[in-house]
Amino acid sequence: MFRDSRGVVHTVSSADPVEDLPPGAVGALQAALLQPGATDLGSVLERCDAVQELLERWQDAFFSALPDEVDVEEEARWAAEAGMSFEEVEAQYDDDDEDDDELLLDPDLVGTDDLDGLVELAVPDEDDPRRLLPEQLVTVLERELLLLPLRVRLEALVAAAEVVSSWAELVADQEKLLGHLVLAHAEPQAVVGHEALADRHAVLHAASGPGHRTSG
Repeated sequence: MFRDSRGVVHTVSSADPVEDLPPGAVGALQAALLQPGATDLGSVLERCDAVQELLERWQDAFFSALPDEVDVEEEARWAAEAGMSFEEVEAQYDDDDEDDDELLLDPDLVGTDDLDGLVELAVPDEDDPRRLLPEQLVTVLERELLLLPLRVRLEALVAAAEVVSSWAELVADQEKLLGHLVLAHAEPQAVVGHEALADRHAVLHAASGPGHRTSG
């Protein structure tokens, strides 16, 4: 990750977001969101939504904690180490993109408290997504994601949101879930019911872990 001279944050992520997550974080997400035997898919989706909202809040906290000053030479060095040209990245953004990013990083809009990417661990209010999540899951995610070094924290938060979003899309769509089992897990079409497919998906991941085997 690096931030250019306009304050825009750039991340370099792997093709598989699971690889950008600490094992403890992805393991906790899997245990909470891909539970074998879970028959209430509505509750599973509600929990996925709560995790995504929590991750979005943490991303907002990350941006609000970024310092106002930008060391251009340092950022250019990090861009080069990531295999990118700092000048080319700068040239990619038109005025509209610049306006959007400046709004995102405007301290008047996102708050001025220097939280260093962390959120207060106060008792959740009625709108806090942590109310809907197991305490153990929140504790693990806070430890595994929020305490990461600044330069990899955003990458991990984005990856976690992508993983949860992909799982939620599968759970919500019976046909997509069936296709995923056949293509990603080489699973024969032994079951076809929505709940049965979701359970089979959870069982397979419980046995093999959160990722998928690559072909070839």
